[in-house]
Amino acid sequence: MPDQPRVRELNRSRYAVLGALTLGPKSGYDLRQFFSRSVGFFWSESFGQIYPILRTLSAEGLIEAEPATNERRRPYRITEAGRAALKQWLEQPPVMEVGRIEVLLKLFFAGEASPAVAFDHLQVVRNEHMQRLERYAQVADRLDTELADHAQVVYWRLTLDYGRRTSEALLAWCDAAEAALREATGGPVLR
Repeated sequence: MPDQPRVRELNRSRYAVLGALTLGPKSGYDLRQFFSRSVGFFWSESFGQIYPILRTLSAEGLIEAEPATNERRRPYRITEAGRAALKQWLEQPPVMEVGRIEVLLKLFFAGEASPAVAFDHLQVVRNEHMQRLERYAQVADRLDTELADHAQVVYWRLTLDYGRRTSEALLAWCDAAEAALREATGGPVLR
């Protein structure tokens, strides 16, 4: 097993592409759609990332191009070597990353602005997570209807549950943060 610094150096996007291809052949466009429609709440890939990764994985023999469905779309499929590489990566411990959460950075320095700004930022977070909960409910419905018999649905539900619980926790945090701001500022602040 590689040491932790070596794991950090790996381009994990390549494994996201390999994983997506385990669900069937996909073109670069199909992969972008897959990322935006399924794992996009916790992992995103742009066209600018996907196409170089496809070229690299193909050169390494981890994927193979299939006949083009049209002149603009060439689907790729994962090879046995690609499945082995994905399996090896899956067996490694996850790297726990520190994210870049702009609202926390802005709240950290919010004393330099009007208190209303902090309330506004919390409202943005609240709205985003309320919308996410609605989208998670739609995904759950799809998992319960169209994909209920898929062999991997239990894993998809785990990631969905993580997102749902995270959004619920962040809504509770918004409530607590707003209460703390009201107490510190003497009440709601209007612009």
